[in-house]
Amino acid sequence: MVGVLASLPISTSGSALFGTSGSAGASVLGAFNSDGTSALLGNISGTTSSLINQMKATANQRLLEQQAAIDAVAAQKRDSINLQNDRWISVKAQVNNAQIAVDNGRESIEKISQTLLLMRGSVAGTQEDMEFYKELFDSQVTSINNEADSGGKAFNLIGNIDRRTNTPNTVEYRNDLGMGFTQLTGTYAGSDFRIEANDGTVWVPDLGSDLIESFSSLGGEAQKYTTGEGIEIRKATSTRNGMELVSYNAQTNAITLEITVVPHEAPITVTGTLKRNGNGVMQSWFYNNFATAADRTRAFKDISAAEVNVTLAGGELERSAAQSTIDQRKVDRALDDLTKQSGATQLQQMEQTEEVRVKAAQQYQAMLTNLQNLSAQQSNYLNAFASFIDSPFAQVSLDMMA
Repeated sequence: MVGVLASLPISTSGSALFGTSGSAGASVLGAFNSDGTSALLGNISGTTSSLINQMKATANQRLLEQQAAIDAVAAQKRDSINLQNDRWISVKAQVNNAQIAVDNGRESIEKISQTLLLMRGSVAGTQEDMEFYKELFDSQVTSINNEADSGGKAFNLIGNIDRRTNTPNTVEYRNDLGMGFTQLTGTYAGSDFRIEANDGTVWVPDLGSDLIESFSSLGGEAQKYTTGEGIEIRKATSTRNGMELVSYNAQTNAITLEITVVPHEAPITVTGTLKRNGNGVMQSWFYNNFATAADRTRAFKDISAAEVNVTLAGGELERSAAQSTIDQRKVDRALDDLTKQSGATQLQQMEQTEEVRVKAAQQYQAMLTNLQNLSAQQSNYLNAFASFIDSPFAQVSLDMMA
């Protein structure tokens, strides 16, 4: 070994194996940095820290992208749910309007029933004060008609009929998101009539007042009346004091009456057919102003029939109420289902977000562990190499070579 070592070139400044301080990189020692770490393996702590930062940045970016994708899918689902929710709310509003019509009808039916009960007292009271109770009776008839027509057509199931055909009013509304519609057919709880004269003209009352007017035909033009002074006026009068019943046949509804257009002129005799619609009760003129017991009995009979008719109208109203309730429940179920879908979407979003976070953390930890293992191996290699340089055997060898 001494001969081998002796054959190696030796400089006066030190061994060529380690090189000189001025020839760094030309020897094994030249592979070390000034702080004693290996340039070949690099600065372990600095490199590891840099790699960890890169891993963190990459993992965070990947996590943000995954979260953005999850949020986008969830937002799309929520938008779809919200759109359907808004459409169902619109349907619910229409169903609610129908139920308002039902509730309004119930209230009106109750008021009309109470008024009919009070009318019995008015008829009986005419024996004591004819004029007062007759006027009260007529006011009660008008009150019933006004109550029946108090709601607009969109909210009325007991009035607003087509007076030419006596067709009841209807309330229509959507019951789903497709083409499904529900039509609630109303009835009439008021008291309507017209007199179709034999000459083709028709006398039609204004149900909200005490006016009755002649028309050329049903739905035709209003007729004119020429007074004795030659003045042309509307051919109309008051149902309170301008009409007098002459005869009426309950089997054929044939009727004859005298209508006074101008108080100081002779009345017009009108003969025709009485057409009644609704509850059937009439004004006092139809009962001869309750002049006799027979007239009052006839009025009581019509009031009883009216009470039955109003009760039947209430029954029709309850059928409409049942149908609107069925539709409301269907809408509420749909809205509840959308609420559940919204909650499930939110829960799924949270679960998926937590899943990618846990997975990202696991992946990062795995990479960090691998990096730490690699760093430890590099450190071991460096330590082993350094210990070889610092070993006493190597120093003895070098001393012998000297």
